[in-house]
Amino acid sequence: MPIQKLVSRLAIFALVALAATPAMAQIGARTFSPYELERLGLEKVWSGQLPIDPQRSELETFRQVLSAKDPMVVFEVEQNGKTVTFSSNELDIIGKPLGEEGAKKKVDQYVARLDSSKGEPQVTRREVPNETFLVQSSSGILMAVDGRTGKADWAELRGNPRFPQTTPDANDDIVVSVSGFTLSCLRRDSGAVMWTRDLDGLPIAGPVVGDEFIYVPLLDGTVVAYNFDGGPRLVPRYKSLGSIRKPMLATTSSIAWATDRNYFYVGYADRPLVRYRIESSGEIIAPPSNSGALRLFFTTATGYVYCVYSTDGSIQWRFSCGEPIDSSAIAIGESVYVTLQRGGMYKLGIEEGEVGWYVPRIKKFLSAGDKYVYALDDDGDLVVLDINSGARVGSMSLQGYDFFHTNSKTDRIIIGTKTGKMVVLRSSALPDPLVYVKVTKPGEKPAPPEGKPEKEAAAPMGEAGGNPFAAPAAGGGGSVADPFGPPATGGGNTADPFGSGGSDGGSSADPFGSGSSDPFGSGSSDPFGSGADSGSGMKNPFGN
Repeated sequence: MPIQKLVSRLAIFALVALAATPAMAQIGARTFSPYELERLGLEKVWSGQLPIDPQRSELETFRQVLSAKDPMVVFEVEQNGKTVTFSSNELDIIGKPLGEEGAKKKVDQYVARLDSSKGEPQVTRREVPNETFLVQSSSGILMAVDGRTGKADWAELRGNPRFPQTTPDANDDIVVSVSGFTLSCLRRDSGAVMWTRDLDGLPIAGPVVGDEFIYVPLLDGTVVAYNFDGGPRLVPRYKSLGSIRKPMLATTSSIAWATDRNYFYVGYADRPLVRYRIESSGEIIAPPSNSGALRLFFTTATGYVYCVYSTDGSIQWRFSCGEPIDSSAIAIGESVYVTLQRGGMYKLGIEEGEVGWYVPRIKKFLSAGDKYVYALDDDGDLVVLDINSGARVGSMSLQGYDFFHTNSKTDRIIIGTKTGKMVVLRSSALPDPLVYVKVTKPGEKPAPPEGKPEKEAAAPMGEAGGNPFAAPAAGGGGSVADPFGPPATGGGNTADPFGSGGSDGGSSADPFGSGSSDPFGSGSSDPFGSGADSGSGMKNPFGN
């Protein structure tokens, strides 16, 4: 009898445990008290549940898009060290947005009430881009969510749950997505379908919207570009060696992607030409990233971070972290943040790649403000780091959350759950977001990249990438488009039987190199050598 009672009690305990598991799952992610957030200098912007059925689907892809179309206008009034802001998104007494004119009236009324003896008030006007979250669920629902308020603007069934969902992209007017072998273009304001096109290959990642085309990477290494009106079918094509495994990157002047052959490709954004390709030191696991239109970044499984000039492919710097890197380098201002696969985060200088600080046990970069960097540690906690020293300021538990967005565009902290709960946090000292990317207005022509001048290609063979005889980029791993070019410093093309040898040792078998065995070299045995050095009075028309 005692044994039977014990068995009965164990059975009851097991049933209670099984019943409690779903109940605990429904409790979901924890909530944050205002006091807890205030202790870290944070406050909640908004939180809510996305239109995702947690019982049938979960959050699959997420894209953050900024637009200068109909931006929020903010007026800042500063007097005697005190600043007051008024925005066009503020609501009037009947609950409607003020608009720019209404906000300006409130500014004028406020300034009129100020005591002029305390100094002349300064009014500054600035525009804050609109922010949209493009969220796609595993059931194929694509939705546009207002990043400022959390309101879902629209939701449409665009994907097929039998196919993997790729990440959508957008510009001021359109949203593009891929489901199966179909490319769809939707109106950004309503989600209505504008056109669809069948792809002639297997799309391996989501589409990317540039200034000139919509780019779709295919598994065989081809990048297909479509016009914004959907035709003509199969416009420019870019070819690369190997398979494309990761999402692409589009800037105002370039498109960039990596293949599984350890090649990093950069093409022109306005014509189907490959500018150059760079052979990396190892597998490129994460998507490429950028700082404006001038600098491109990519990381490798061998622990290297590359900073590349987009215009000519020369490597500005290369830094070895010593451990594998499986995330993109995040460039914000004058700094580059790199998170290691096994934990730990570096802050590097954007000009030289020098180490600013290193913090161990950091799993993911979340965002950065003017004074602090926000990250996720190995325990799944939100960690606040001093942006100058990397010192740990504080932390907060994120128990129950399993979605963490790396925000390189603004200072907002975006976290949530796969079942659709979303929370956006901000620094309490920054009511309006800091925007780190250049957002052009509709119709505004983007400025060309500043820095190193670009060598324009007159024909497909006119530059590295199209030219098989172009010089490789300097730095670790050069452009491999030239099979006969001089190797780059720090490791070049060892397959060149006629190369001149790198600084770390080249091909000594080159009969036309700079060694003394070259009958046409710079030694005294060269009848056409430089007369000044060899003592010959003959002028060398081919001298160096």
